[in-house]
Amino acid sequence: MANVLSGSLAYIEVIGILKLLASGDRDGRLYLQKDEHMETGEIYLSGGRIVHAVCGTYLGEPAFFELILWNHGKFAFDPEETTAQKTIEKETGQILSEGTQQFQAWQKVRHLIPSFALKFKKTGQEAPTNVKLKGKDWEVLNAYESGEHSVSELARSLNMREIDVATIMSSLIDSGLIEVGASGRPITKEVVSANFFSNLENELVQLIGPVASIIIDDVIEGFGETRMSFPKDKVPSLVEGISNEIYDPAKQVAFQQLMIKKIKLMK
Repeated sequence: MANVLSGSLAYIEVIGILKLLASGDRDGRLYLQKDEHMETGEIYLSGGRIVHAVCGTYLGEPAFFELILWNHGKFAFDPEETTAQKTIEKETGQILSEGTQQFQAWQKVRHLIPSFALKFKKTGQEAPTNVKLKGKDWEVLNAYESGEHSVSELARSLNMREIDVATIMSSLIDSGLIEVGASGRPITKEVVSANFFSNLENELVQLIGPVASIIIDDVIEGFGETRMSFPKDKVPSLVEGISNEIYDPAKQVAFQQLMIKKIKLMK
């Protein structure tokens, strides 16, 4: 049994894959897997119509809108995997349009909150008169009375999805009500040089082509870091993350061997 479409989410957005499948009137299952937590999800199509989605305990639209925001991991479409379940009633064009809007809004959230482990705190400012907080907004804001918290911590304590907490937090950041906390600010560490990333990109381009830059930046973003501030002690994990995105075993080994030498020279 062969997959007609598979690859890395570093190269293509989930919403883009679904638009391609829907336009081709496809039947089958789009299987998604997140690298960092090994979470999985599934979206089913019938005649190009999105009919069912599942992600953890979520079904239907909640699962669909969760999965379209995944930007790290792997995907595989299998035309032989179908389902009789129908948990999505909306027309495919409508739900894809709504999904595109949510994905675009999520890019702003990820810019403000690059890591769900990053801790935030209250600023002590009053809410601007033009900002109207709702019930869940107050619930998240009031949680900061007890100190600094990350998205992941609040999601667990408030029994909410990380995506929902992050969305609320981004609006609180915009309103000047919370900011990065002292314990969430990066501790000063020795960082890698700009030449390191220049050499890394040149070597990776030789192995896999011009997508090398995209892969490097996506993996760095997954660590909540930038090229300018990437700590030396995270380089081995960075190499592992990049290596996982190289699907040719021979090229993957060649990359790992090359980077082992470079890491030794850094010490």
